Amino acid sequence: MNERFTVQISTALAFGPTGIIWAFLPIHLRSLHASYLLISLVSLVPAVETIAFSPFWGGILDKTGKSHNILLLSFLAEAVGFSTFPLLSNPEGFVIVVSLIGLFSSSFIPVYAAMATVASPQYGRAIGRFWVSASLGYASVTLLGGFLYQYFQVNYLFILGALYAFSGCLVILFAPSDALTLTKSLERPRGYWGLLRQRKIALLCLLSVAVLVSASAFNSFFTVYLVNILNGSKLVAGLAATATTIFGALAYRYVGPLNDRIGRKPVFLFGAAGYAAYYTILYFVTNITVVTILWVLPIYPLAQSASAAFMSDYTSTADRGKGLGLLESALSLGGGLGPLAGGLIADAAQLQAVIIFSLAIALATVVSSQLLLKESPRTTIATSIRTNP
Repeated sequence: MNERFTVQISTALAFGPTGIIWAFLPIHLRSLHASYLLISLVSLVPAVETIAFSPFWGGILDKTGKSHNILLLSFLAEAVGFSTFPLLSNPEGFVIVVSLIGLFSSSFIPVYAAMATVASPQYGRAIGRFWVSASLGYASVTLLGGFLYQYFQVNYLFILGALYAFSGCLVILFAPSDALTLTKSLERPRGYWGLLRQRKIALLCLLSVAVLVSASAFNSFFTVYLVNILNGSKLVAGLAATATTIFGALAYRYVGPLNDRIGRKPVFLFGAAGYAAYYTILYFVTNITVVTILWVLPIYPLAQSASAAFMSDYTSTADRGKGLGLLESALSLGGGLGPLAGGLIADAAQLQAVIIFSLAIALATVVSSQLLLKESPRTTIATSIRTNP
């Protein structure tokens, strides 16, 4: 098994089980009579953990370079967690186990993203390849999971997640010794506080929070909206989640290099503006087919790939893991605050009201990004030209 394939297959296996948590667990918890607020904790609590632990894992990676050990521990935690799900019968138990998994799975993005960008000077392209693998893992689980959840007991869904995690453990154990290990940088690191004191990094993190609040406030409940409000089937929900990630993987394939060609700021703005357009249309349309097509449009890869490329520009290799960990913390904060706000609004009013909230945040993000985001003098556009004469 060569080095690149090892990284790609382990990335897919790492992010696959996340598809079950995001796409199907909210539906299952609602069937157990959980409130929207409790369902929002499935996203919020791991997000809070990621805020604290993603920089922690990134720091360990920068200090030791031993991504192999970090990933093996995280896969084991994911495998044990999904093996526990069939034993649970109350919504609170699911939230607790998801939270425990999140303590370790928060390592996946900073570790895999750091390995991708350290190995390539074209950060946009490298981030794109990483997210293609992650999206394909998510898509494969939601496709298989949609059929399993529609026609079989929910426990088969949890067994699928456990199989992915245990398979990830095997890939890590049998990987070449140097495939999942980074060489320690000789550059002097700035540390977490040194990074956050840079205005451009602080602003990037703040705007990333806003994008994720807009993206997640309603979308975290989309499968519930589709099944319980629009009377769609669970299979349609699973197929929609699969289509979302397949289109997302295709988008990352092209959006990553687009960051290198036209710059990070235009791509980030396209993502924020895309959410504004998405929620505007969604508010006036309730046709299941149209709504589902809108949901599967790959908007998130625009903002996410641009923010990761921005952070890679802003940090040296000595701080790459910490920088991407801080960015993941910001994204997770937005990904947690969004569902929390959405759950509170939905419980107080209705899910449709969450669409208006998400639209307002998206519009504010577009204006703020245009005014505040700055391209770094250290662009990968020039690097791309030099490395591809």
